[in-house]
Amino acid sequence: MTRRLLAASILSLAFGSALVAHGGGEHITGTVLTLSANSITVETPTHEKKTVILTPKTEAMMSGKKAAVMDLKPGERVVVHAMKNKDGKLEAEELQFGAAAPAAQHQH
Repeated sequence: MTRRLLAASILSLAFGSALVAHGGGEHITGTVLTLSANSITVETPTHEKKTVILTPKTEAMMSGKKAAVMDLKPGERVVVHAMKNKDGKLEAEELQFGAAAPAAQHQH
């Protein structure tokens, strides 16, 4: 029972719509609605639409490995790590998408 509660807590944190990140940034989790060379729009689990600016510094990670931002496609799930720029708009530092790396197996 304790393991299930812990797992549910971890999942709710991992897939929250917008979590406060370190340094005043945001983690935006959801489904890609649109993607261009300059921005990404994500629909969160609460159906909020968030548009984040993409810059040449934005890094993409697909299944834990470096990828191109344009490898991401509309309809896919994504976690965007973003910071507010001097104009108060969100800029993506990193996009994470694809299957998560397998967890280490525990021997019983």
